[in-house]
Amino acid sequence: MNKWLKGFLVIAIASWAHADEFDMQAWIDEQVDAGAVLAVTAMRLEDGKATYFGGGSLAPGTDTVPDEATQFEIGSITKAFTNLLLAEMVERDRVSYDTTIGELLGNDVEFANGAIADITLLQLATHTSGLPRLPANLAPTDQLDPYEQYDEAALLQGVAAARDKQPLGHHYAYSNFGVGLLGYLLGRVHGGGYEDAVSELVIDPLGLGATGFNRADQSATAFRGGQAVKDWSFDALAGAGALRSTTSDFARFAQIMLGELDNPLAHDLAADRDIVSQAGGFDITRVWHVGQSPTGEIFWHNGGTGGFWSFFGFKPATEEAVAILISGDPDATGLGLRWLGFESPNPPAGDIDESIIGQYDLNPNFGIGVYEINGTLVAQASGQMPLGLHYVDADWYAMDVADASLHFIREDGKVVALELAQNSMLQRAPKTSDTAAALAKTTVEIARDDLAAFVGEYALNPSVNFTIRLGEENLEAMLTGQPFFPIFAKGDDKFFYKVVDAELHFERDDQGKVNALVLHQGGIVQRAERVN
Repeated sequence: MNKWLKGFLVIAIASWAHADEFDMQAWIDEQVDAGAVLAVTAMRLEDGKATYFGGGSLAPGTDTVPDEATQFEIGSITKAFTNLLLAEMVERDRVSYDTTIGELLGNDVEFANGAIADITLLQLATHTSGLPRLPANLAPTDQLDPYEQYDEAALLQGVAAARDKQPLGHHYAYSNFGVGLLGYLLGRVHGGGYEDAVSELVIDPLGLGATGFNRADQSATAFRGGQAVKDWSFDALAGAGALRSTTSDFARFAQIMLGELDNPLAHDLAADRDIVSQAGGFDITRVWHVGQSPTGEIFWHNGGTGGFWSFFGFKPATEEAVAILISGDPDATGLGLRWLGFESPNPPAGDIDESIIGQYDLNPNFGIGVYEINGTLVAQASGQMPLGLHYVDADWYAMDVADASLHFIREDGKVVALELAQNSMLQRAPKTSDTAAALAKTTVEIARDDLAAFVGEYALNPSVNFTIRLGEENLEAMLTGQPFFPIFAKGDDKFFYKVVDAELHFERDDQGKVNALVLHQGGIVQRAERVN
């Protein structure tokens, strides 16, 4: 069985802060001094004027400080440009939002799942196609540059084989595969390929002279984990994440999006802000994700590649916009949202069929646990991260991240097994327990009075804290901007999560008082000092 590609839930170290108390330049300086980033540039637009911030260096060992002209990979913000390209081509009557994959590919592809042919371009744009996050045949030889060799032939093979022996469904599921395919199809209709199409119809008319696909002379070095890493390169999936840009270009982009400069595109930009679907605590337009703030809606997109993080967002009600481009470890998303006044979403818990919850074992060494995390149904294979499940139809649940689905088998109304649909195969796993194995890890009992010693706030950096509290049954830990999750004792001062592969180890001072915690996750160790 292929390994599922990416976890559903991670403890991401988001750098969130409230706009009215946040000093961007101070944050940049702190991150540079701590070695968390190599280069950062940021832009804030207010009252039609852009203010720029920056720090670090363009490459290790150099002293050239990045500025608004420094180019960074912007990753998935490319998707916003791909979706603008779709809107332009609709306006020019080259395609419609209802044009299907089958209409554009014709006889070039024989679909294993016939429903793939009926997926529309709008569904690709809004992540409601039913396609997984990544194609099943993406098998990079270089994990540091995963999309480099995924060419047209591989893309067509991936589309042909996608979701075989699985119902498709059209729930929201973020898909690099889907938007990458959208870019390819639009480039095919254009005739010159995706790069030519988006440059000719979107980037050039917008006047974004520093935005493109090739590395400029003044470019930041990709940086992660304290080391320079490879730039990413794209072939057939370029529409999902291939663009590079600068904060200066994002300032101009923001002015156009806010109506402060004339719209040079053919279609109505205001229509790009119409809500077409929902995802958790966010609304979705055909171009943007939408969050709420006390002073109006925030339209935004983010991105990440091997060594870069990016965020762009704007708020029409107050005519504000921000862009953050980072070479380094901190994810720009939480920082950008909070800089615009975003308040954390609280998505309602969906109805979950509790009869399917439990452990299912394909063999003595490999099983799948199904359980609930804060109102979300997940599946967790042995030794892997939990992945989100979405109901499709008749006891079928699609796995958004991997090209796989689970079909629950009933006898006399009782769930007795599941079938894993993956790689054109169906594998049956009998139900062996009503409790997922991931939730049955051995724990050490600690008296409730003793647990109180760990309760408090622990600062990872000036804007990110761990909050530890006593829940009804266990200690619970919350990272800034995320929900509380229970943690379980494995020994003296050592606790673990069941929902992710991560541990918190607490430290004590000479008097025995808990004074810090250390997060262990994915081979990375981060220390947080107790602040109260």
